[in-house]
Amino acid sequence: MSSGRADHLVQFLRREAGDYLRAALHYSADDHEVLYVRDDVRDEYSDEELAAFVAYYRERSRELAPERPFDLGTDHCTVSVYDTAILFHFTQGTDIGTVVTLAPEAGRDIVQFITECLEQLYHNSPQEIDDVPAWLRP
Repeated sequence: MSSGRADHLVQFLRREAGDYLRAALHYSADDHEVLYVRDDVRDEYSDEELAAFVAYYRERSRELAPERPFDLGTDHCTVSVYDTAILFHFTQGTDIGTVVTLAPEAGRDIVQFITECLEQLYHNSPQEIDDVPAWLRP
């Protein structure tokens, strides 16, 4: 991801999530980039652990890609709620994605946050949105 795009994305995340933003990481098929990690979170994880974290979600993206017995449109984002974080996994196909984690207290207005993140990813990352959902169109 270009540094300008990454900067815009991180600025957006920090503006919207404030101190609740824990981390933002972007991955491609064979690489990853740590876009932002809050200081206290950085103290908890080594570079190797962050790389393993990204590898886990890259593999999860590939596992979630099989044919589904239903058609609800594009799966833009999965949300997982853990004890210490809410995790948003934005994917494009099986090889490109962005993982954003927030403190659990940030759980208000989730759909609004996801929508605005998709807009930022569309404009400020290599991810593209093929079929823009109606709720994201201007």
